[in-house]
Amino acid sequence: MTTLSKIDDGIPCWVDSMVTSQELHHDRRAFLSALFDWTWQEGAPETGYYALAMANGQPVMGLGIFDGATTAAFQTYFSTSDIEGTVARAMGLGASSVMPVMQVMDLGKMAMLIDPEGATFGFWEPGTFHGFGVAYEENAPGWFDHVSPDPARAAEFYLQLSGHDLESPDPEMRVLKNGDQWYASISDSPIGEPPQWRPIYVVDSLKRVHEIVRRHGGTVLIEEMPVPGSAISVFIEPTNGTTMTVMRGGQPEQAE
Repeated sequence: MTTLSKIDDGIPCWVDSMVTSQELHHDRRAFLSALFDWTWQEGAPETGYYALAMANGQPVMGLGIFDGATTAAFQTYFSTSDIEGTVARAMGLGASSVMPVMQVMDLGKMAMLIDPEGATFGFWEPGTFHGFGVAYEENAPGWFDHVSPDPARAAEFYLQLSGHDLESPDPEMRVLKNGDQWYASISDSPIGEPPQWRPIYVVDSLKRVHEIVRRHGGTVLIEEMPVPGSAISVFIEPTNGTTMTVMRGGQPEQAE
């Protein structure tokens, strides 16, 4: 297991989602547990019932209840050791503020922004909570993909914001990297899909995912698409109609 004790500045460190009711909260937890074998640490009412998804005892995602939520999409947060300075830098590069810097008990500080392409993202300055406890393993985050109509512009924004490097293995692929670590791609969005960050979690079997999604009433959009070193599947989850992407880990599956 690749456990994480610290996440470098500019690297995705957390993912969460908000739903509007206790019923949706229950249904989404049930679906995600079936998909990823997660357990949950459920929060108190004063936290908006914010629950932590746990993979082998390590936090991998958050899920809360917020009456004013307009979307149940998954939001990606980037780690920073200076949230005020990082927010100022992002806004100087063309981002706009959705939620100013806010203290979250002793856990840390958060802020939400919209990048120049229109994708929502967040920053997290850790206090007692650093974010993901495990990554790059089954049932944990393994990749992050930003989609927009202008990936070149998006790539330039995140390159300047993070201070990391950008690599283009081919003209259609842009990858953000921290030293030797590839951690995110900047892609052209499918027609009609809004600009967004898409967190991608690792699964043991795409076929198993297809079965679970369909059994729970979801829709598989892409059964399997090769990506460097792996393959992904895209589906619409059944509780809120949110599009999700998963990535196969381990050895290639045998064809039927």
